[in-house]
Amino acid sequence: MNTTLIIGIYLIALASQMAVVAYVAHLYFHSKAYRLACGFLALALVLMMSRRMVPFFSLHQNITVSGFDALLAALISIFMLLGFIQFKKLLLDLEYKNIAFDQSSKKDSLTGALSRSETFARAEIEIERSLRDGSQVSFLMLDIDHFKNVNDQYGHLIGDAVLVNLVKNCQQQLRVIDIFGRVGGEEFFAVLPGSSREEAHQAAERLRQSVAASVTSINQGQQISITISIGISTLNPHYVGEHDSGKILMFFFNQADIAMYRAKENGRNRIEIEG
Repeated sequence: MNTTLIIGIYLIALASQMAVVAYVAHLYFHSKAYRLACGFLALALVLMMSRRMVPFFSLHQNITVSGFDALLAALISIFMLLGFIQFKKLLLDLEYKNIAFDQSSKKDSLTGALSRSETFARAEIEIERSLRDGSQVSFLMLDIDHFKNVNDQYGHLIGDAVLVNLVKNCQQQLRVIDIFGRVGGEEFFAVLPGSSREEAHQAAERLRQSVAASVTSINQGQQISITISIGISTLNPHYVGEHDSGKILMFFFNQADIAMYRAKENGRNRIEIEG
């Protein structure tokens, strides 16, 4: 095999490996979850690419270079390129699916409210902020009054529509910084950062009035309306000896829950404050 052909084959091998490095570099800058792995691959491939330069120095020094080695290097590099093209598609598709799964795990699949776990995670962040800067945080527990009757009378599809519309209504009434999640079948939990007990009561009253005045679903021309009972608890960090945000959250979550049940016992469609 003549020298010109050998050089041409090595150039094909070099170009293929440069293309592979470009693919890995693309993955490095576009993949967050697999960036470290892509970085190591890129370094390894750059070193392999530098090795492809060795035969050119050998030819320059009139050292005989094997044509078989050149052909083998070209085939390996081409197959590596083809493999990395597929690997890039697979890796990016996997990352997109992971992102989608992560987002779906943060939202309640039916209502679009935050999931229970995401609600609690964000609530703990607000509690930690409260402990640092001394601001108050209020918590609202909301429960639909006589929701079982809605399901029994109109069916679960209408019941689901009621839940969805309730969430939309509440999200419209709450602030952007407020946290609102579904923590049970018809139970919802709201976290109001920087809100005192009085401010929380005002927000809860807006929610109660808005829900009571709204049509949450329509069944065969019949308008369906609901009411909610709300319990409030408020964290004032100056009077809390505990520093574990998880324990603090559970305490005030339970306090709001107790207040909500007291609102039901006292007639429903009302607000009670605990603690």
